[in-house]
Amino acid sequence: MSTYSYANSHRREFNAIQDFYSNYMETLDDERINEWPDFFTEKCLYKIISRENYDENSSLCLIQAEGKGMLDDRVLGILKTQKFGPQRSRRFNSGLKISQISNGLIHTRQNVLVIQSLLDRTSSILLCGSAYDQLFWEGENLLLKQRIVVADTDVIDHALIFPI
Repeated sequence: MSTYSYANSHRREFNAIQDFYSNYMETLDDERINEWPDFFTEKCLYKIISRENYDENSSLCLIQAEGKGMLDDRVLGILKTQKFGPQRSRRFNSGLKISQISNGLIHTRQNVLVIQSLLDRTSSILLCGSAYDQLFWEGENLLLKQRIVVADTDVIDHALIFPI
């Protein structure tokens, strides 16, 4: 089913999906990192992987977390143990496409661009790529069961600290 026909026949649900992603990005852009795991189901998969490794079906990832507990650990690590200079990130998603709906899962694909701003430097692209997600309705809430961010390159100029 094309995104266009899905959006026309399921306008309310499509709008809810768009709102979900807007809230997700706003939460991260506003550095409310402690709220990030709330966007995921208990049993989830989150990873950032290079395009080359993704295409070759390699398990080598830049970041991988299996389960909400690992997401919580990542948040704790960012807030309590990691040291890094002042920075801001802005996330831009475009081209949202619903590729499949099956067994209660909504499969989406979209373009992802993350701009990083360090206080003493010009803003630069941190990551450019695609996100392949599986969303799941849990009651009235949409949650991520899986988020795989595929970076177009395996070279990242700065550290990937905050989630994408």
